[in-house]
Amino acid sequence: MDEDDGMLLNFAAPDSGSSVRSSKPATKVSGGKWKDRRKLQLTLQGRGRVIKKANGEASGVNSTKIAKSRINPDREAAIHSNDSKGPPAKRTKFSESNGEFGGKNSSYVSSLFTSNEKSTLKSEPVKETVTYLASNAPLKDATSFGGLGLNDKLTKHLEETLRFKHPTSVQKSVIPSMLTNDRDLFIKSQTGSGKTLSFVLPIIHKLMMENESKIVRESGLFAIILTPTRELATQIYGVLESISHCCHTIVPGIVIGGEKKKSEKARIRKGVNILVATPGRLADHFENTTSLNIGQLRWMILDEGDKLVELGFQETITKITDQISKSSQIMDTLNKWQGLPSKRVNILCSATMQDSVKEFGNTVLNNPEMINLESKGLATEFSTDEGSNTTAPDQLIQSIIVIPPKLRLVALTSMLKKFTKSQDEEPKRSIVFFSCSDSVNYHFEVFTRHGYNPTKKNKTQDGEDKEDIEEETDSSIATAPLISKGATVYKLHGSMTQQSRTSTLNAFIKDKTSKHCILFCTDVASRGLDMPKISNVIEYDPPFTVEDHLHRIGRSARVGNEGNAALFLLPGTEEGYVDGKLQVVHPKEGSLKIVPYERILEEGFAEDEETGEEGETTKKTKKVDPKHKQGKWDIHATTWHLDVERWLLEDTGAHDRAVQAFTSHIRAYATHLSSERNFFNVKLLHFGHLAKSFGLRETPKRLGKSVGTNIGIQEGSKKFKKEDPRKKMLRLAKMAVRSTSSEFNY
Repeated sequence: MDEDDGMLLNFAAPDSGSSVRSSKPATKVSGGKWKDRRKLQLTLQGRGRVIKKANGEASGVNSTKIAKSRINPDREAAIHSNDSKGPPAKRTKFSESNGEFGGKNSSYVSSLFTSNEKSTLKSEPVKETVTYLASNAPLKDATSFGGLGLNDKLTKHLEETLRFKHPTSVQKSVIPSMLTNDRDLFIKSQTGSGKTLSFVLPIIHKLMMENESKIVRESGLFAIILTPTRELATQIYGVLESISHCCHTIVPGIVIGGEKKKSEKARIRKGVNILVATPGRLADHFENTTSLNIGQLRWMILDEGDKLVELGFQETITKITDQISKSSQIMDTLNKWQGLPSKRVNILCSATMQDSVKEFGNTVLNNPEMINLESKGLATEFSTDEGSNTTAPDQLIQSIIVIPPKLRLVALTSMLKKFTKSQDEEPKRSIVFFSCSDSVNYHFEVFTRHGYNPTKKNKTQDGEDKEDIEEETDSSIATAPLISKGATVYKLHGSMTQQSRTSTLNAFIKDKTSKHCILFCTDVASRGLDMPKISNVIEYDPPFTVEDHLHRIGRSARVGNEGNAALFLLPGTEEGYVDGKLQVVHPKEGSLKIVPYERILEEGFAEDEETGEEGETTKKTKKVDPKHKQGKWDIHATTWHLDVERWLLEDTGAHDRAVQAFTSHIRAYATHLSSERNFFNVKLLHFGHLAKSFGLRETPKRLGKSVGTNIGIQEGSKKFKKEDPRKKMLRLAKMAVRSTSSEFNY
């Protein structure tokens, strides 16, 4: 065929200035160094370095401008929005693999110190802390327990045996009122101010008074004390036992969930004079224990009334009080128990008071007298102003740490390391509060890897069920070598059995061998527990209400002792929580301070290079790398966190538990009150950065199905439909209520 079809073919090798890129070089490059060959290959493919002209414009392959239509408009808007804040930080990634660089099993690790949002709160420079006189300390004046009207035998026992020399403010106000009046009371006072003794001492004093016949255990039940948690009930029972040693005929008893009903029925059958109980178990005994005689009950105490209301016990308690009223015998001043109240006295105690508590008090209390120590006086009627009069102890120092989500775990580690390095002779005790039990279990496992149970050698062999209890306790107490050789971590939450909860709490309180005792717990340990000398309280997860915050930090700075508390907040909307809520409950100047997270990390990790294996400081001079303006602490923090991430990659079970903890944390975060939703909004969380703080390198893919936040995630061949926002929030609220109820195990 001689005809020409008009096509022109032009074969030419691409030059270095062409914008056409080839997958392979036109000619084979050989000889010389590898680096030179690689540069030549990239040049032939049009991927060489950009050479700038004298006027600053790029030449070569990168001189071609990209059309504006090819840029994602959302991305372009995000870029322009960051112009005022300076150039956005690059997201540095490290490549890791098992044996091969860039192989199949390679993963990418985001850096801890990049792409972090900055805080807008101004931190204060390091200066001498202002100290205030303790607002809940015993009154060291002429006041004594004997001067309040208590009998000599009880006063002598308090002062000589229990070492209680002077009463506190709430005891000075409540004890005379209960001794002289038979009127219902509402007691509102700060945490750690001695409310338990204020209502226990008058009851025991009156039961010790001489009557026609002496009161013994067979005389019947005279007082019931209701508490929201089993731990608080156990603590009050212990106080009653220690005080009743001065009068052995008065017998206290306890009935709580998780214990054997058969044993409780046997104790009730023998007879008790003062009964401490949780509402659910007491209601059960009212229905099923015929030997429980409440006909001559004289006192009904409701401790931590706001928590009883929050957990939904109004109906149960109303039924209990109605049944008591029906069973009560006619009591007048002529009965054989002279000196006891002629009618039942109801007392409601709380460190915080809400409108719902006021409504509850109106149904349980009859024309009550209000004793409010924070308003510096007595009132005859309820007065609730959203807890405006509720404040933290004056001597408590509250720190606020605004920290990016990726750095939460290393910041917690740094604080615990710092506390352990203290040179105090007495062991340090710290409490860390988490939002859910899954998070407690996971973080306990993180810090106690390679540890052991220090109490395992002292196992008891009494009872047939001791072995099972010890096995469970073994898993809730362990040393923490990742913090320090002298640190021991305990965990406590409502999903544990009652025997394990009791033994773990007792071990934490009585531990005198560890240099630093740390309790990881949920809010189950925030109410009323009087643990000895808690020096530090860390709120790793923010509280659900301001009242919860007050009760959490109230584990420290008790009865006049000094105390410190720290609250972790995320940059952004959570920072408004300080001015919006916390300033009201920390009114003293200097009691609330903002601490930069860099200082926290430096205090915990900077000395790693200076300390030896035993943790003792060496005399080596610290060499500062000029390329690192922050020093070496950032490298130590990154190394520590990478170790956690590699552990999760190697251990599938631990990885699954980390995912479960992260999911439960998000679910709990989504249940903040609507009044605080402007501070804690789950939609504003950066899930990827938050997952990093759980040691996860990627956001869990099943998160959308678990908490309904990511929509349209595919799992196999199924695709989840978009959930209605109102139904989603209702589902999350019900889920939170169920988890809260199970947490307290009622």
